Amino acid sequence: MSARGGARPQASSRKTNSRAAKLFTRIPLLAFTVVLTMIALRYMANPVHAGAEAGIAFTSPGGITVALVGLAGFPLAFAAFFAECLFSERRILFGLRIELMLLGIVMGIRLLGMLLTHSAETARLFIPETAMALLCIFAIRLEIRRIKRERVQSVA
Repeated sequence: MSARGGARPQASSRKTNSRAAKLFTRIPLLAFTVVLTMIALRYMANPVHAGAEAGIAFTSPGGITVALVGLAGFPLAFAAFFAECLFSERRILFGLRIELMLLGIVMGIRLLGMLLTHSAETARLFIPETAMALLCIFAIRLEIRRIKRERVQSVA
């Protein structure tokens, strides 16, 4: 077998790795899009009931509207943003970085809230948030490597 014949499986392996990286980097964006959509839909469907499950009591129609904007509108807007990044080759890395930033802010605010209220009621949410953040970091590193590899290949 010639040296040239031995190079083909390696090139094929790189293409497979690149495809796997392209697929894997979208997983955090897809997961976050789904989670944010579910949160938004829960509050849009019945804000009073969803709020009550979280320990929130609304005392006026204006309060319900504020909850709809904050607990349904913002998550739905972010879900739309992450969905757009999910389907745009150029915006995957940007979307992953914004997702990581958003997760970091949410986790920081959760920790601050727990400290200020002396309550650990929502501490269990640190587990999925941390898992998503770690998955995001890994996906960011994969995407950066994939982009660098594609730049080197296009120059060569």
